[in-house]
Amino acid sequence: MKGIITTIQRMSIHDGPGIRSTLFLKGCDLRCAWCHNPETWSKHRQLQYIASKCIRCGTCIAACDQKALRAGERLVIDRAGCNRCGKCTEVCPTGAMSWIGREVSADEVVRELSADKIFFRTSGGGVTLSGGEPLLQAGFAREVLGGCLAQGIHTAVESNLTENWDVVETFLPLVKLWMCDLKLADPELHRRWTGQGNGRIISNLRQLADKGVPIIVRTPVVPGVNDTAEAIDALCRIISGLGGNVAYELLGFHPLGFGKFDDLGMTNPMAGTGALDGSILEELKKIPRRYGIKSKL
Repeated sequence: MKGIITTIQRMSIHDGPGIRSTLFLKGCDLRCAWCHNPETWSKHRQLQYIASKCIRCGTCIAACDQKALRAGERLVIDRAGCNRCGKCTEVCPTGAMSWIGREVSADEVVRELSADKIFFRTSGGGVTLSGGEPLLQAGFAREVLGGCLAQGIHTAVESNLTENWDVVETFLPLVKLWMCDLKLADPELHRRWTGQGNGRIISNLRQLADKGVPIIVRTPVVPGVNDTAEAIDALCRIISGLGGNVAYELLGFHPLGFGKFDDLGMTNPMAGTGALDGSILEELKKIPRRYGIKSKL
């Protein structure tokens, strides 16, 4: 089976135990305002233009049969008029024009990932599927995970848990560690900031916990969104009731991926928002400890 991915990030130490290779799948059904991987929202490949690489040679403009490119203060792209033929990316001499997203088979990906087995074995690491929302490409994701397990590679999935439980359940034999985001406890605030409510997410989280599988619940703490004691306390009330084999991590927001919005011709809903103050994060981390919630499995 084939799927569409953005990249494989090797030597990762933040996506599960040990040294890991993280496979980023395209497609997400949330639209988190603070997202640092907006290139994974769409299920389709996208044209990326990095202005800092552009030498304004005009080669791409000449190559575009659709007349979707024109010169300006910076290159102007008519994305609605683009037919994704890729000619501009083929002739660009600097790599300023490129595609985000490539179609690959599950077997091909497993071969790529298994090249790092020596690092997984020596560090207790493995492979993590991320995105986007990897469960949106369920068949492809299952084949990749199954192929990794067949080679003795530890598997983890980073998921928003927005899919139906009957989809989530099919992954239970294939995932050794679940890393699940829970952004806000209030369903309306969750809808405001991510585009969806959180009812299904919490329901899936509870059902996963009931199965006793290892889960790390994670909350990106974002200035002006959920960076208050009240917001984190409300999340802790949910998480403390899960039981099971559950840990909780608070992650400080950073704007490092915001340049991607501009590269893809997308509007950044949180432009100008700075990184979370580290002292605020340390204060908020005291709240889960008061509830007796583990920070590590």
